[in-house]
Amino acid sequence: MMVIGDASLVTGFRLAGLEDCVQTTKDDFQKELESVLERTEYGILIVNESMYNSIDWRLRKKLDSMAYPVVIPMPGVSGESTEGDEIRSLIKRALGFDLAAKK
Repeated sequence: MMVIGDASLVTGFRLAGLEDCVQTTKDDFQKELESVLERTEYGILIVNESMYNSIDWRLRKKLDSMAYPVVIPMPGVSGESTEGDEIRSLIKRALGFDLAAKK
């Protein structure tokens, strides 16, 4: 798992013990995201939602069609989520089935 985002997002995950964090600005976010996507060791990418919403539409389309890694946009310090998939649907897309479905 890796976190890419602003200072508050990265600091929170570092305090929780996650070492693989990249602090970036909105201007450099897309470049950092593309760099991380070239590496295969991360299955989950947690990103700042407002930064994620500002990336180029071509990269967004590519990310939406990829099953691996799962990209999870997290709201900023305001706590307001403007858009994005729920974690359950992201996991379903990555695994190909719904873990929470009742049998």
